[in-house]
Formats: sequence, structure tokens, C-alpha cells
Amino acid sequence: MIKNIKIRNLAIIDELNINFGKGLNILTGETGAGKSIILDSIRFVGGERADRTLLRNGEKRMVVEAVFEFQKEIKELEEYFEDSEDRKEIIVRREYFEDGRNKIFINNMSFKLSFLRELSKRFFNIYGQNDHRYLLNIENQLEYLDEVGNNAELLAETEGISKKIISLGKQIKELEDKEREKTQREAYLKYVISEIEEIGLREGLEKELLEKRVVFRDSELIFNTIKRTLQYLYDEDDSILNKISEIENNFEILSKYKKEWEEYYGKITEFRISSEEVSYQLRDFIGNYEFSPEESDEIEKTLSKIENLKKKHGESEKEILDVYEKSKKELELLDNIDIEKDELLLLVGKLKKEYDEISGKLTEKRKEIALDIEKKVINELKTLGMKNPSFKIKFFENKDNFSPKGKEYIEFYFSANPGETVKPLSKVASGGELSRIMLSLKLLSVEKNYKTFIFDEIDSGVGGETAEKLGEKLKQLSEKAQVLCITHFPQVASFADNHFKVDKREDNKRTFAKIKELKDKEKVKEIARMMSGTNITENSLKSAEELINRN
Repeated sequence: MIKNIKIRNLAIIDELNINFGKGLNILTGETGAGKSIILDSIRFVGGERADRTLLRNGEKRMVVEAVFEFQKEIKELEEYFEDSEDRKEIIVRREYFEDGRNKIFINNMSFKLSFLRELSKRFFNIYGQNDHRYLLNIENQLEYLDEVGNNAELLAETEGISKKIISLGKQIKELEDKEREKTQREAYLKYVISEIEEIGLREGLEKELLEKRVVFRDSELIFNTIKRTLQYLYDEDDSILNKISEIENNFEILSKYKKEWEEYYGKITEFRISSEEVSYQLRDFIGNYEFSPEESDEIEKTLSKIENLKKKHGESEKEILDVYEKSKKELELLDNIDIEKDELLLLVGKLKKEYDEISGKLTEKRKEIALDIEKKVINELKTLGMKNPSFKIKFFENKDNFSPKGKEYIEFYFSANPGETVKPLSKVASGGELSRIMLSLKLLSVEKNYKTFIFDEIDSGVGGETAEKLGEKLKQLSEKAQVLCITHFPQVASFADNHFKVDKREDNKRTFAKIKELKDKEKVKEIARMMSGTNITENSLKSAEELINRN
């Protein structure tokens, strides 16, 4: 139930603090006094869309804070609040700023607006003058039937199996698409693999070939230069190495006489060793390289192939090799398509049998509860002033195979007059009839809920006698759930456990809404005003008191 709501800077409300009670809470007041704005505040704190038109003129921020109290814990809050009391008494605050920003707090913890919208469905249900669309939506009708029938567990099983079947169906379709393309795809993948394998691609190959290309291009110069260098270093009688060896021998003799000459001897020795190593490497190079035109052509062909592969598959050897590995894996998978498809089809077959079994039980339960709802709604409508109403819940086969909602969809059919064939509710029911049907349905579902029911002029479009019967039903509903109701009928207001009057006043050319809980004589006076207008007489006061006492 809603224990308290604080409203600041919303439309004509500068600041209001309202304490609602258990049972039937009635809000009355002149047209335009601000009653519906209070319901707008409840919608706002429940996460409905807001815009700057709700923000009081001249203000930069509006705030609505509501305290909700429940006998059972709200399960959706388990992961956020350890203390069970924080899941039973919940304080919701929503702030809206002129730039369109929202701030949402639940028990002083920040949340997203989308979370609040879902959570508030557990808090309250508002049925206003423009909310007939909820009742006329056949998806909502099915949801109502499942709620009253306690079908949550069966519905969850049906939805779970349906999602698996749909998911596996997509996988099978993907395999079938691949199967149709298999021959072409296999040929392509084999071509990609052979093209990369043909050149023996590995990381660093291109760099190695580019270096070889440079060497091949200037091979004559390189060979001649190396030969001359070897002659100077090693081959001639007066080569550098022969000269260095003589110098090394000389410094070996001198090293005995002076420390620094000993160091020179070591350096000359190192130089000789390095020179020998260079000459060996140059000789090896000449011995290992054969500068043939054929090899040069082969290098150019391989480099050209690497360049083409880079254009097709990536900018580096690593990217090309990644494509190579992926192609091998995909080719292997293509070989296993038939086996995988057969396995999936077998699994889908089992799931379809499970779906038929579970959804069949769901259908049976739905049909059973539908008969009960039909009888009870008709009885309720009769007590609400309809002499011979007809109400049917018709079942239709769901065209979507293996739908998450089961094998069928339903639609409410209605007739207010005897002898008339029932037709879809959306085609035949008036606003007043819809209000009474909605109230009848709420009375049946109240056992399954622990939220607050809010009605904005549910008595619109009905007469005085029917209004009193509506009041009786609202009172009956309020014995099991908190009810908030805006009404212009004294017959409805007379049933109030808690009666609030909404007024507005002007001060310094600004309009302010105010609300007051009425007690005893104040309540009698307000009922009298509703019965006779501003001209309240002793007779109207007496009639109002009699109406309150009777109801």
C-alpha cells in the first residue's frame, strides 16, 4: 500500500504531503482542483514518462517521494538490499530537472528509470478514464487469465522450451544455409588454404625474400667487392691479416717491458681475431649463394603472391596466417554439418514433445479458469446494474508455432443486452461498461495481488444507482487491498474509509493545490456539496449523513 506521498513543484502543486490509509481512500473536489494531478504524481513516481509541462512554472526541479509498505517482500530487490525490511517498506524518490534529467532513488540507492518502471508494476495499478486500452489489449487479457489461474510456473516452462526450440531452429537454418553453399564454400576454402600453403608462408618470409632480392639485384658488385676485400684481408702474401700477425708478434715481445704495451698487445690480438671472423663469413657467403636468374625469378614470383594475399586477406603475414587457420577449421566444420544438423533435429524433436505436453497442461488450466471467470464476472456485472450481461473468454489457435505464450491466444467477448450475440469487447463495450468490467476483473484478481488499485473516475458514464453499486464493489475490493479512487459521485464517496478533499487557491497571481483529510462533519459537508452543489442546506446535510451512515 501507499502510506505517504510527498509532492513538490509538480504542475499547480508547490508542496503537498499526503498520508493514505488502508481500505478505501476517496479523493473529491471541484473539477480542475488538482485531483488528477495527484494521480499524475503517482504515475511519475512509478516511472511514467515526464516532460517539462509537468514542472511548475518558474521551478527547475520537481520531486515526488512515496513510501510503499507490503506484507510480502519484493523479490526484485533481493540482490540490492540484504535486510528484509528494506524489501517490505520501500521509499521511492524521483527527481526531474528542467533539462530533462531524471534521478531515481529506492531506499536511498540510485537506480535506472527502466528498473523503476518494471518494479512499480508490483506497487500499484492505475485505471484512469483513458486506460481502457489496457483492458482491450488481448495480450493483457491473456496475462490477466494466467495471473488469476496461477499459471506462472507452467507459463515459464512453456516459454523456456519455446526459446530453446526457436534458438535451435535458427541454428538449423544456419546449417541448412551453409549446406546449400557447402560445395562452393568448400572449393573456396580449399583454394585459400592451397594458395597460402603453396608459398610456404610464415612470419618473416617476406622480409627475408626482400633482403635476398636486394642482394641478387647487385650480385656482381657484391661478389667483386667481397673478393677484393678477401684479397686485402687474407689471400695475398702482404694481406692485412699477415701484417697484423707480425705486429701482434712484435707487441707480444714489447708487452714484457711495459704495462700499456701489454694492453696494446691484447687489442691487436682482438683485432686479428675479428678480422679472421669477417673473412670466414665473407668466404661462407660466397660459397653458399648461387646467384642464378632462376632463383631471382622465383623470389619475384613469391613476393608477388604474398602481395596478392595481402590484398585479399590482410596487411600482414600474421593476418594471412590467421585466415589460413580459420579456413582449415571452417573446412573441418563443413565436413561435420550433416552430423551436427541431425543431432539438432533430434533434440528439437524431443523439445517439441515436451512443449506439447507442458503447453497442453497450460491450455487445460486456462480453459478451466476461463469458465470460472466468465461466471463470476457475469455475477459481478449483475450486481453492478447490468440486468442480463454475457461475458465469454474465447480461445483461438496461436498461428506462431511453439509460441512462448502457449498454443492459444484469447479474447474477451461481451454483450450487455439479452438476445445479442457476444462480440469482441473492443467492438461493443461503452466507457461505463468497460469501467464495470474492469472493476469486476479486479475483484477476481485481488487475491493474487498485494498492490494498490487506483481508479480515476471509474464511475464515469454511469447513473446514480449504478454509482452506489460501484461504491459497494470498491469497498469490497478495499477489504483485501488498498484502493485510491477519484470520484464525483456522492454515492461512491460515502463508502470512504479515508476521505480527502482537493482544493486550489490563488495567491499573488499563482495557483496552489491543497489537500485535506476530512473528518466527521467535514465529510458530511463535502458529500452534501457533491449532492446539491454550492447551495448546501440542512436537508442536503441530513441526506449526506444518512448516505454515509447507510454505506
